[in-house]
Amino acid sequence: MKPPSLRRTLLLRCGFGVGILLCLSSAGTYLIVRHGLLRELDRSITQTAALLSNQVELENGKITFEWQEGVGTNQALQDSGLFQYWDETTETTTRSARLGNLDLPKFSGADGAPLLKEIQLPGSGRRARAIGMRIYPFVLSEESERMKETGRIIDPKSRPYILVVARDATSPYRILNRARWILGAGTLLTLVLGLLLIHRVIRITLQPIDELALQMKERAAHQLDSALELPSELPVELMELAENFDTLLARVAAIRERERDFIRHAAHELRTPIAGLRATTDLALSQPRGAAAYAAHLATCQKTAIELGELVKRLSALSRIDQACAPPLLEPLDVAGILTDHLDAFMPRFQERGLQVEHDFPAGPLTAIGDVTLLKIILNNLLDNAVSHATPESEVVIHASATVKHVEIRISNRAENLPDNLERLFEPLFRRETSPSDAETHLGIGLTLSLEAATATGATLQARRPATGWIEFVLRINRAAGAV
Repeated sequence: MKPPSLRRTLLLRCGFGVGILLCLSSAGTYLIVRHGLLRELDRSITQTAALLSNQVELENGKITFEWQEGVGTNQALQDSGLFQYWDETTETTTRSARLGNLDLPKFSGADGAPLLKEIQLPGSGRRARAIGMRIYPFVLSEESERMKETGRIIDPKSRPYILVVARDATSPYRILNRARWILGAGTLLTLVLGLLLIHRVIRITLQPIDELALQMKERAAHQLDSALELPSELPVELMELAENFDTLLARVAAIRERERDFIRHAAHELRTPIAGLRATTDLALSQPRGAAAYAAHLATCQKTAIELGELVKRLSALSRIDQACAPPLLEPLDVAGILTDHLDAFMPRFQERGLQVEHDFPAGPLTAIGDVTLLKIILNNLLDNAVSHATPESEVVIHASATVKHVEIRISNRAENLPDNLERLFEPLFRRETSPSDAETHLGIGLTLSLEAATATGATLQARRPATGWIEFVLRINRAAGAV
């Protein structure tokens, strides 16, 4: 399926909107013009019908059409008048001179009310507008007095007539037809020009996106870390997108830097024991030796191999800890009980280094939500870090408490040669400048593994300085799933 095009979508939607607007405006203009022309035509017909309705007079018992008497003086009525009377009593009809022997359609509204409609002129079939109505003869006051004197009173309503007045509408309809073609052609031409203009505007507007896309496409692998070159005329709407992409590139750069450091430190850590293994074996093979000497060299090699195995094991655990295929199993845990068990196991090592341990635990259990395996890894590494790096003959303080949302564990001790930025302690294979013996027994990955394990279970782990010469690790574990 072809992916949607932003340009095509904008062009179609803008074109559709402009087309609808043009059609509505053209239709509205046409209807206004049509209504105005026909209204003026109908007004003229109505006025003529009102004039002719007063031209029927009852005089001496007969009907007189006064318009016939004034034909000579009203040449326009004689030349262009189209009207006809029907006597509903005698069924006779009277026409204007222009009609000749032709008849107009006979019609009127309900109960003889005036009715306007479109008709076809007899003979020519041309379009016309006409009004039909029922009228009654007009009686002068003198005629009324005479009828009273003679006793022959005639009610004008007994002599109803149907009057139809028409007017040729060919010219107005020709104008309307021409206006329709002009408006249609103008709408089509305006739409085409509008689409061309919209297409150009869209192309110019989206040009910064094309430039950014070209930059991304042409970047080589070694350029992924550098920020984009943002055009000076980049629109505000795209600035945030570009800045977010730069932020993503910065994260990529940080990850790549971290990977390079990790590989460099891992190579260094692996090279040291491997060099020791080679030196030991070379020394063992340099000359014939007794069984005891060989046994001593093999013991040294075994110790180095154990260190290598431990390093590989922790590196593997670090690589698997964030895999989505094996998420941590979160369940209620007794944090106080697990911490007590680990502390008991480390007490001989604390005593061996002359460290005094002060701990403050609540009497009851401290229940939190976490993964028991990962929590044991975190506590084991934090206690091992304290016993290994605390100043000899000093003290280690362990505090556990609970709040509404968290169970908090704080492990603090005196330490020397702390880095200025304590966050570096969580970098893979980072070691503080301590004694050579410490470098031989610690792989520099425990705190990194602990931080990753805490993050994977929704807990937090941070290092801080409670006082000069002291370092404290604070582990906060959620008491409920999803708590913050």
